[in-house]
Amino acid sequence: MELQLVVDGLLTVALLWFLFKKLFFPHPIPGIPYDKEAAKRLSGDRPSITAAVREFMEFSYPIGRRSLKFGSPIHQLFMNPFTKPWVYVDDPREVSDIVLHRNTQFDKNISVGVWQTLTPNATIAKQTTPEWKAQRKIWQDTMHPDFLRRVVSKRLYAAAKDLLKLWQVRRSLSAGNPIDVRGDFSFAALEAIWTAAFGERLDLIDAKIEMIETGKQIKTKGLDMHTTVEYINTLSALWAGSFWPAFTRWRLLRSKEYREYTRGRNQEVDRILRDATARFQQVLNGSGDGEEHDTCAMDLVLRRSMLAAQKAGKPVPDPTKDVKMRDELLLFIYAGHDTTATSLSWFVKFIAHNQEAQTKLREALRSAFSGPSIPPVEDLISAEIPYLEATMQETLRCGGTAGRVMRMATVDTEILGHKIPAGTEIGAIAATKWFPAPVPEESRSATSRAAVEKNGGLDWTHSPSAQDLEQFLPERWLKIDEKGGEIFDAGALPQNAFGGGPRGCFGRRLAMMELRIMITLTVMSFKFLPLPPELDNFQATELLLRQPRQCFVKLETA
Repeated sequence: MELQLVVDGLLTVALLWFLFKKLFFPHPIPGIPYDKEAAKRLSGDRPSITAAVREFMEFSYPIGRRSLKFGSPIHQLFMNPFTKPWVYVDDPREVSDIVLHRNTQFDKNISVGVWQTLTPNATIAKQTTPEWKAQRKIWQDTMHPDFLRRVVSKRLYAAAKDLLKLWQVRRSLSAGNPIDVRGDFSFAALEAIWTAAFGERLDLIDAKIEMIETGKQIKTKGLDMHTTVEYINTLSALWAGSFWPAFTRWRLLRSKEYREYTRGRNQEVDRILRDATARFQQVLNGSGDGEEHDTCAMDLVLRRSMLAAQKAGKPVPDPTKDVKMRDELLLFIYAGHDTTATSLSWFVKFIAHNQEAQTKLREALRSAFSGPSIPPVEDLISAEIPYLEATMQETLRCGGTAGRVMRMATVDTEILGHKIPAGTEIGAIAATKWFPAPVPEESRSATSRAAVEKNGGLDWTHSPSAQDLEQFLPERWLKIDEKGGEIFDAGALPQNAFGGGPRGCFGRRLAMMELRIMITLTVMSFKFLPLPPELDNFQATELLLRQPRQCFVKLETA
């Protein structure tokens, strides 16, 4: 009897242990490489990821490069209990194929995260549905080349000139020493995107100049708004270490800090919306559709909404009650601010470290604009300058501002010959920074093989542009055309910095215009001199974006 009790007890313990492992321990997807030790832990890959982040202060590249250890451009990570493994893809060609050609199999990953908390009603936080397409369509003309040229470019140009003014002040006081410009880019980029979105100035650069010249801290609406917008990095830090994202979000939404942030943000946006509504109400009471009165992205969308209501004989809607409009405007600010500031930070690091490329860029700009003075904005945005375009693309490639692209498998599918169950989260390395582990051509999708055939049958890894990927070489994006002229080659390498397809970065055109304006004005106005080794490292910190830990410049008038 006692023996039977012991046997029953052992069987019960074994059964409970089996059920516990079945429920809580990682379950690898068959055939995809993974860390065998991680599969034996309740915490999965969390300890190794935490160690990598602690050592490198970034996630995407250290973890992505594990594929080289596995000898496979695809591997899996066990992130949290109760969840399916993440599948990590380190193959630029396959990433391009997923985001560009396989949108019926992969959609935006909208699991609990920063955007689902900050802007839950914006398109970035939603899956691709007819409702999503209708919402995106409302905003599509804010990225139309004509609107960007006619309205937005002037706003970006003014912010770039403000930055020049700030750097002239800072250089005059620097005694020839390097200066830290991380905050300068943040202020200039927010000024640019805020005026592009709302048509109002924050006067951030003027406030910073006043603080520099007086040595006193001041308080302005613009500085308060900068602090509010920077809150996104606080959220990113919370998510970076979250073992249970849903609980992190639940706790955050109930915190005093988050409530104060939301109240201040909404009060300012609602004030701007009310003022714009009153202004357009007067315009639309006259004749025409008021297009000539558009001063920013908000104007265009709000005016069309009011005009549609007027034509339908309906009351003018209250935009402060339109949560979709508010969140889309906030997304415009959040996504357009930090990404540009970070890309510009990487640019000045690369261009100071590569003096030959800097000289070539400055010569190309002066040749295009016939002189040393900065060109008017109309000429700047319309000029064809291959070396400028190449420098911008190489900055995006080497900087890797967006370390990875996230997708979700919506159906059972395959990646590189491996079965991927529906609901699997896909993390894909965005930048082309090293050669991935090779795979047989037949393991690739039909669309991937067709894309290569369309481009002459040459895989990018065999292209001359793919050599010396660890170096900053804008020349890799140039080629000679049939007339013997040098032209920009956008297809020189796979470039996934903005994602792609219908879920690619909505603000890509605006971002590239802002980079073009900021880079042109700064390079034509200043020389970026070499820095001492201790200020010239390329280490990064990754939260929502991959940012340089240091961003110093030593300026001299060009």
